[in-house]
Amino acid sequence: MSKRRRGIRWRWACVFAMFAVLTLAGCTASPPALPAPIQKQLDYAKAHWDHYNTKVYGDLNPVGGDCANFVSQTLIARGWKMNDQWYNHDAADDWSPAWGYVPSMDDYFRADAKSLGLTEYPLNKRSKIAVGDIVMFDWENNGVLDHVEIVSKVIDTTVNGNKHVEIKMAGHNRDSMYRDLDYVLTKLYPHASGHFWHVALPPTASPTPSK
Repeated sequence: MSKRRRGIRWRWACVFAMFAVLTLAGCTASPPALPAPIQKQLDYAKAHWDHYNTKVYGDLNPVGGDCANFVSQTLIARGWKMNDQWYNHDAADDWSPAWGYVPSMDDYFRADAKSLGLTEYPLNKRSKIAVGDIVMFDWENNGVLDHVEIVSKVIDTTVNGNKHVEIKMAGHNRDSMYRDLDYVLTKLYPHASGHFWHVALPPTASPTPSK
C-alpha cells in the first residue's frame, strides 16, 4: 500500500475516532443546570435532610414532627420570605402553624396560592411537577393531611413500555433525600391520598429540567 493511501486511511480513522468520542460525550453529558433558586433549595435539602439545622430552626419532632419545618426551611433557601402568617423565630421558640403544621401549611398555600406562585396538582399529574415542588400526604385518606416533603428528583422513564415519571423526595421524620414516591404509595401507605404544589419560578428564571 502506498504512503499516500495509508495517510488517507489514517486521517479517516482519526475523524471516526473523534466522532465516536463526541457522540459518547453527548450520551453521558450532565443534565442542564437547575435555576439558581431551585439549586439553592436542593443544596439546602442535601445539607440538612439528615443534619437538622436546629441552631436556626429548632426541631419540631417533639411536638408532632419536623417535616413541615424542614420543607419551610428549603423554601427560605429558595428565596421565600417569612411573614406574619408563615414564620419560625428564635430556633422554634416562636413558630406559626402555617410553618410547622402540615394541615395549616396546606391551608396557607391554598388561601394564598396566587401570591405565592403555587399551583395544585393531583398525584397522577407528575408531568407537571419539577424539582423543588411540594408533596402533601394524607396517609389514611381520611381528609386530614399527615406529612409533607419536597421533590428532589424527577426522572422520565418507561414501565412496561409506557411512559412513566419517577418522583424522588426529600424530607424529615423518615429522614431521606431521595425517597421514592411509588414505593411510598404502593408499599408503605397503599390507601394514602395527597397532592402536589408546583412552585412557580421567578419570571427571570428558566424552566426546570426534567432530569
